[in-house]
Amino acid sequence: MKLSGLFSELLPLPAEEEGQGDAYQVSAAVNAIQPWTDVIFDTFGAARIMFGSDWPVCNIGGGGNLVAWRRWTRVVELLLEKRGLSDDDKNNIWHLTARRAYSISPS
Repeated sequence: MKLSGLFSELLPLPAEEEGQGDAYQVSAAVNAIQPWTDVIFDTFGAARIMFGSDWPVCNIGGGGNLVAWRRWTRVVELLLEKRGLSDDDKNNIWHLTARRAYSISPS
Protein backbone atom coordinates (compact mmCIF):
# COMPACT_ATOMS: atom_id res chain seq x y z
CA MET A 1 0.00 0.00 0.00
CA LYS A 2 1.47 3.34 -1.04
CA LEU A 3 0.92 6.15 1.45
CA SER A 4 0.43 9.06 -0.95
CA GLY A 5 -2.16 11.09 -2.78
CA LEU A 6 -3.93 12.42 0.27
CA PHE A 7 -3.22 16.14 -0.28
CA SER A 8 -5.22 16.21 -3.50
CA GLU A 9 -8.20 14.59 -1.74
CA LEU A 10 -8.37 17.04 1.17
CA LEU A 11 -10.62 20.04 1.36
CA PRO A 12 -8.55 23.23 1.44
CA LEU A 13 -6.59 23.32 4.67
CA PRO A 14 -7.45 26.09 7.12
CA ALA A 15 -5.38 29.24 6.98
CA GLU A 16 -2.48 29.12 9.39
CA GLU A 17 -3.14 30.42 12.85
CA GLU A 18 -1.22 33.54 13.78
CA GLY A 19 2.29 32.62 14.93
CA GLN A 20 1.82 28.92 14.15
CA GLY A 21 3.29 28.90 10.64
CA ASP A 22 3.21 25.74 8.55
CA ALA A 23 3.01 23.53 11.66
CA TYR A 24 -0.68 24.40 11.95
CA GLN A 25 -1.45 23.16 8.41
CA VAL A 26 0.59 19.99 8.97
CA SER A 27 -1.34 19.28 12.16
CA ALA A 28 -4.66 20.03 10.44
CA ALA A 29 -3.77 17.65 7.59
CA VAL A 30 -2.82 14.88 10.03
CA ASN A 31 -6.07 15.31 11.94
CA ALA A 32 -8.06 15.19 8.69
CA ILE A 33 -6.45 12.03 7.28
CA GLN A 34 -5.67 10.02 10.42
CA PRO A 35 -9.01 8.14 10.47
CA TRP A 36 -8.15 6.70 7.04
CA THR A 37 -4.48 6.09 7.72
CA ASP A 38 -5.42 4.25 10.92
CA VAL A 39 -7.45 1.81 8.80
CA ILE A 40 -4.51 1.45 6.41
CA PHE A 41 -2.06 0.69 9.23
CA ASP A 42 -4.49 -1.70 10.94
CA THR A 43 -5.21 -3.53 7.68
CA PHE A 44 -1.80 -3.74 6.03
CA GLY A 45 0.76 -3.28 8.81
CA ALA A 46 3.92 -1.19 8.51
CA ALA A 47 5.83 -3.89 6.61
CA ARG A 48 3.41 -3.55 3.66
CA ILE A 49 3.11 0.25 3.52
CA MET A 50 5.47 2.52 1.60
CA PHE A 51 5.89 6.27 1.49
CA GLY A 52 4.93 8.00 -1.75
CA SER A 53 5.05 11.67 -2.71
CA ASP A 54 2.32 11.80 -5.39
CA TRP A 55 4.33 14.48 -7.21
CA PRO A 56 3.28 16.71 -9.04
CA VAL A 57 -0.33 16.30 -7.85
CA CYS A 58 0.77 17.06 -4.27
CA ASN A 59 1.32 20.67 -5.37
CA ILE A 60 -2.44 21.22 -5.58
CA GLY A 61 -2.36 22.45 -1.98
CA GLY A 62 -0.03 25.24 -3.06
CA GLY A 63 3.47 26.29 -2.20
CA GLY A 64 5.34 24.64 -5.06
CA ASN A 65 7.59 21.59 -5.11
CA LEU A 66 9.79 22.24 -2.10
CA VAL A 67 6.98 23.42 0.18
CA ALA A 68 4.70 20.51 -0.81
CA TRP A 69 7.53 17.99 -0.35
CA ARG A 70 8.45 19.31 3.09
CA ARG A 71 4.84 19.55 4.18
CA TRP A 72 3.98 16.00 3.05
CA THR A 73 7.07 14.46 4.68
CA ARG A 74 6.22 16.29 7.92
CA VAL A 75 2.64 15.03 7.71
CA VAL A 76 3.87 11.45 7.33
CA GLU A 77 6.44 11.88 10.13
CA LEU A 78 3.70 13.13 12.46
CA LEU A 79 1.36 10.30 11.46
CA LEU A 80 4.07 7.75 12.23
CA GLU A 81 4.85 9.40 15.57
CA LYS A 82 1.19 9.56 16.58
CA ARG A 83 0.85 5.92 15.62
CA GLY A 84 3.72 5.06 17.99
CA LEU A 85 5.61 3.05 15.38
CA SER A 86 9.02 1.58 16.09
CA ASP A 87 12.12 2.67 14.18
CA ASP A 88 11.95 -0.62 12.24
CA ASP A 89 8.35 0.09 11.22
CA LYS A 90 9.28 3.64 10.18
CA ASN A 91 12.20 2.34 8.10
CA ASN A 92 9.83 -0.05 6.34
CA ILE A 93 7.50 2.79 5.43
CA TRP A 94 10.19 5.28 4.38
CA HIS A 95 12.24 2.92 2.21
CA LEU A 96 12.43 -0.83 2.95
CA THR A 97 8.95 -1.74 1.65
CA ALA A 98 9.68 0.04 -1.63
CA ARG A 99 13.03 -1.73 -1.94
CA ARG A 100 11.31 -5.09 -1.50
CA ALA A 101 8.34 -4.28 -3.76
CA TYR A 102 10.50 -2.98 -6.60
CA SER A 103 13.46 -5.35 -6.06
CA ILE A 104 15.88 -2.46 -5.51
CA SER A 105 19.29 -3.38 -4.16
CA PRO A 106 21.13 -0.81 -2.04
CA SER A 107 24.10 0.60 -3.88
